[in-house]
Amino acid sequence: MKCEICGKENAAEALKVCRKCILEGKGDEYIQRAHKILPNKGKACHICGNECRMEEKQKGFCRLRENKEGKILSYSDKRIAVGQYYYDALPTNCVASWVCGLEKGYNLAVFYGACNFDCLFCQNWIHHEMAEKRQPVMTADEVIKAAENAECVCFFGGDPSCQIMHALNVAEHVDVIVCWETNGNFAKRYLPEIIKHTDGIIKFDLKTWNEKLSYALCGVSNKNSYENFEYLAKHCKMAASTLLVPYYVTAEEVHEIASFIASIDDNIPYTLLAFYPCYKMNDLPYTSKKQAMECYDAAKKAGLKKVRIGNIHLLR
Repeated sequence: MKCEICGKENAAEALKVCRKCILEGKGDEYIQRAHKILPNKGKACHICGNECRMEEKQKGFCRLRENKEGKILSYSDKRIAVGQYYYDALPTNCVASWVCGLEKGYNLAVFYGACNFDCLFCQNWIHHEMAEKRQPVMTADEVIKAAENAECVCFFGGDPSCQIMHALNVAEHVDVIVCWETNGNFAKRYLPEIIKHTDGIIKFDLKTWNEKLSYALCGVSNKNSYENFEYLAKHCKMAASTLLVPYYVTAEEVHEIASFIASIDDNIPYTLLAFYPCYKMNDLPYTSKKQAMECYDAAKKAGLKKVRIGNIHLLR
């Protein structure tokens, strides 16, 4: 469809507003309609970077915290989490497959059923249902036990940052490689523990550069994620990826993301992932070969040495 504001540029039905109008600050009303609201009044939760403030009986953005009688009730802690785990013969963190690939045996994929982003293009959107139902659940003890038969544990989701206490408990007690696949929206107080218990790689899904575009596509700010990436990169092996959402994530956007990464370390691997129609953006086309190559060139021009295109089979 065409943007309802300018009538010229292409837009997703879920947003109804184009990238250009979003960046010009014209799409706020449309953005608010497209997303659940980040609670900002009442009792504060400090589990993740969103720092939700909930009024009585109100739930947090992730749906796993609730204000009950003036106290934050959490449906997840270091002992139990909403999510599921399974053995994966393929690299769970596919954009960092060299860390725990097939030659190193099975990975234990730990999927956390909640997220602190609200991405309209989410490819693992089942986490929304899991968080609402608070099912299924997994104990830290059973995940730790399962890790005895794996070579690597990879936390992903949804996002592990919403249930960070559980993930850190598991990471502390397993004797295998620990990796993370995340949007990076961790509460900063947990970063030292993440560093302490991570001997694999931390892959950040850097979805946009412009904060206005982050609000439009993901419902929240991306500022905390970039601050965390920069901090963790001083201590851990890092990788990054960006989904090439047609009409929104352009070569210009990728150049800014890649420039940020290169300013930290130009050897950090960066993967550009092809988009397929999914979730609330199922009316958009697949990523084109033209868009992918333009974004690849932009990332290389920004100074990154290790850029690749993923999901090549999806390109049109």
